[in-house]
Amino acid sequence: MADKASTRTATASAKTRGRAPTGVVTMVTIKGDPIKALSGLKLPVGAQVAIVSSKPESVREIRKSVRGRVARVTEVVEKGPAAIPAGENPVVDRTAFEPDARSRAMLEGIRIAQEDLRDAGGAYDLEQVRTLMRGVSRQAVDKRVQDGSLLAVPGPSNRRSYPTLQFSSDGTVIPGLKAVRDALQTSNPWMVLNFLSRPDSRLGNRRPIDLLKSGDLERVLDAARAESDQVASYPAALK
Repeated sequence: MADKASTRTATASAKTRGRAPTGVVTMVTIKGDPIKALSGLKLPVGAQVAIVSSKPESVREIRKSVRGRVARVTEVVEKGPAAIPAGENPVVDRTAFEPDARSRAMLEGIRIAQEDLRDAGGAYDLEQVRTLMRGVSRQAVDKRVQDGSLLAVPGPSNRRSYPTLQFSSDGTVIPGLKAVRDALQTSNPWMVLNFLSRPDSRLGNRRPIDLLKSGDLERVLDAARAESDQVASYPAALK
């Protein structure tokens, strides 16, 4: 790295004949041998020098070369990045912290499912669901989630959220959710949500949840069984 020598005059008034102006700052960037370059540099009387270098040994040598010619020498040593010996890897391997293809696929799947949730109308929290279900207990809600007849996904702060698309206009839960989950052969709520909320070519590009609302359970189950063949090929962490 090139060494730099900055000189500042500390003489009397700039109007004094034959003297350098007060407060002048000169920045000199030296390439090559700084000692040789500074030997021919004329410094004004009372100059102050600040040496900036990434090489401590250069700073010491420069300081010696200008000693007696200036009023004060300030040393500033810039620390450069530590050199890594050839053939050796850094202590921290950044690639070790990068998610692999399977992990990225899992994140992407959840991101898509969250978009599906938003597009399908969002979700209720527990107390809202209890109100819709006429004041049932928390235990009763939890039991229905466990048996698959009520769909819940992880929400903010990892609290359960209940997609609104599974409720009819009178607040009751659409029948057939458990049968759909069993046909999909997955316990992953995001996958169940993804299946229910997306138009399916096997159903005339209609959403499975809309057919469930109209009572056409068997067609939805046929599509779910076909979907399960694809689910079987997904990473285990997504099932």
